Amino acid sequence: MNVLIVDDEPIIRVGLKSLVDWERNGFHLIGEAADGVEALELFRSRPVDIVITDIRMPRMDGLALMREVKSVQDDVGLLVLSCLDDFAYVKEAMKLGAQDYILKPTMEPEELLSILQTVKEKLGEKRQTKRALAEWREHMQQSGAYKIADSLRQFVESGNGQERLETELFSPGCGLFSVWVEGDLSALPNIEERTLPGAKAVVRWSERIWIALYAYEKSASEKERYERMFASAQSLYSRCKENASKEADWFVCLGPAITRLPQIHESIAVHRKQAHNRFYGAPNAFITSWPESVADGPLPVAERNDFLRAVSNGNPEAAYHSIDMLTESVRRHQPGVPKLQSFLLETLGVAFGLARQHHPNGAEEDDAVAGLLQPLRSALHVEPLCAFVKETARKLWMKPLGHEAAKGAGNPFIRKAIRFMREQYNRNIGTVDIADHVKLSRSYLSDLFSKEMGESLTETLTRIRIEEAKRKLRSGEMKVYEVAEAVGFSDSKSFAKTFKRLVGCTPKEYESSSH
Repeated sequence: MNVLIVDDEPIIRVGLKSLVDWERNGFHLIGEAADGVEALELFRSRPVDIVITDIRMPRMDGLALMREVKSVQDDVGLLVLSCLDDFAYVKEAMKLGAQDYILKPTMEPEELLSILQTVKEKLGEKRQTKRALAEWREHMQQSGAYKIADSLRQFVESGNGQERLETELFSPGCGLFSVWVEGDLSALPNIEERTLPGAKAVVRWSERIWIALYAYEKSASEKERYERMFASAQSLYSRCKENASKEADWFVCLGPAITRLPQIHESIAVHRKQAHNRFYGAPNAFITSWPESVADGPLPVAERNDFLRAVSNGNPEAAYHSIDMLTESVRRHQPGVPKLQSFLLETLGVAFGLARQHHPNGAEEDDAVAGLLQPLRSALHVEPLCAFVKETARKLWMKPLGHEAAKGAGNPFIRKAIRFMREQYNRNIGTVDIADHVKLSRSYLSDLFSKEMGESLTETLTRIRIEEAKRKLRSGEMKVYEVAEAVGFSDSKSFAKTFKRLVGCTPKEYESSSH
């Protein structure tokens, strides 16, 4: 891969060029530049895969260069060179798409090569995915089934094109039936007309739904027709079951017969009823019954108000009780799933905003909240949804921890410190041990850590231990005092006190609520 080095200090450019054997490790240095303006000229004149750039430079700095580069070419790897006092700039660089950064005072060949190899692999995966997607789209856009699917979607939305669609979909003497596939489509085998023999059209209805349309002969008996419909749906179900990942939640629904195009609306309505009943009932993966009606109870507005009031008052115990009442009301009244998802998204989004009033360092930022709440839209059954809502409510007073926090930290010393705490939390370690491990003085590391992470080393270590304690308590394989010892607490009393302070309930209560 072609690499461009950008730094206004000649000694740094020379050092980088001589630090590793570029060609031997699969990289080719195609040039160097002293500032962003010079770099951009080089970038536009020759192919570049990875740009290693300083942040603070004359004429055009590294951040401005990154913006320009990304506007010209999206699939490019970006690495940032910085000094110890550049962390504010580094954070901005990460937002602009930098994959990692390298500290000038501590550059080592092994670290540089490791980072470059990681960037190379991710860039290769991104480009391969981009190529495959482009090929798939080109094929689909040229296929008759794609055109039918597009026309069908327009018909359902606007009612246009009925006559042409009926000609294309309904062969003489034939009717249609639909098979609905819903779930994490990335975990399922690719479904398209090439891979579904007999399918008249395959429609990507949404990010999580496929609809396949099959034909049947109207002259067949009712028994023969149903056998044909069932066999097609079962074939698609078996295909999904054979290839789906074990963790994925998905299901296949067989729809009723469609004798004329307007009945497509009725068929989709049946599938939505099937999905609703599955959401609140048994999470079957293959559904062939056609429900006449579904429950559509009220949303838990009163429980929502109690929950938000408790959050606003900074009362975690009351908030946890209210969220329990809220999820129980959902199970009992079974409100429509789309409106329930929107209701819960709004409720938890407001709750995070209220939580910031009491714990400004503990509440997520808006972008992080949106990502955190994404599973609400993908839950296909009420039980994982309720469990997610309860767990998310407990995060109102806690910052996300662990491996993700380590990845998100900008400073490599902080990343190393967090990794050490994650690996050694069960031992009797303290700030001196952590500082020794990362090769910095305790006072300097403590100050650096608190500035970037918004809390002390001790607080982070304690929360890592509590997160691990929660995992062990959920498994139910250890007693409370055994969990306390396993996560590095000297006695069960101090463990219980710390656990309640951070989680809002005792270890025993948490263990009971998890089973």
